[in-house]
Amino acid sequence: MTSQTQKAKTKLAALSASLDDLEAQLAPLFSQTLPEVIVGLEPIQQAKLQTVIPYLVYDLVFIYLKSRGIDPKTHPVVPELDRVRQYFEKISIAEKGPTTKRAEIDKAAAGRFIKHAINQATYGKTPSDTLEPMSTSPSTSTYVEPKVTSKMLERQQYEKDLRERDAEESEEEVLAGFEAGDMNIDAKVAVPSATSTRKGKDKEVSATKPNKRRRPAVDPFAGALRNHSVCLGVGC
Repeated sequence: MTSQTQKAKTKLAALSASLDDLEAQLAPLFSQTLPEVIVGLEPIQQAKLQTVIPYLVYDLVFIYLKSRGIDPKTHPVVPELDRVRQYFEKISIAEKGPTTKRAEIDKAAAGRFIKHAINQATYGKTPSDTLEPMSTSPSTSTYVEPKVTSKMLERQQYEKDLRERDAEESEEEVLAGFEAGDMNIDAKVAVPSATSTRKGKDKEVSATKPNKRRRPAVDPFAGALRNHSVCLGVGC
């Protein structure tokens, strides 16, 4: 019992000494109004003073509740103390100045770039890389003579024979047309005139020059039939 009483007296003496020290430090502030005190201070010092004063008041309330046997954690003073502490953190950040942000690396994007580069190195160049040298570099291709096979030679000979055969047939048709035309002219010269037979005169019909006309189409059989009919009429 005596030990606990001694501990309590020791704590009360320390508290009384702390309060006397605090009263001595606050005496200059109480001698002037608050605007008069902060007017000559720098902005950062003004912020510190205006933050320390409410924190000191709430701390004294906390000590008073503790001395009266009341739990301060159940009192609204504790949230107020936490709120004032946030201003202390803001003041310390302002004193240090603005910090430069480090450039953050996007790990996902970097991984995709690295994977794409590895695939290009493994499987070869991209189509754009292969097309660019083709457009810029001069042409170095050489002419390769096509290979001639036996079938190709046979085909050429066959086509040549067909062309020669067609030429011979066209020449034969032209000659046959000329021969048929000559036979028609001879037949017309040998036919007697119809007027001399009706009058009973036995005279030879002089050959007359046939009128110029367009040569008929080539038909070798037509010429032979005409000659046969003419011969029958004359009596050859």
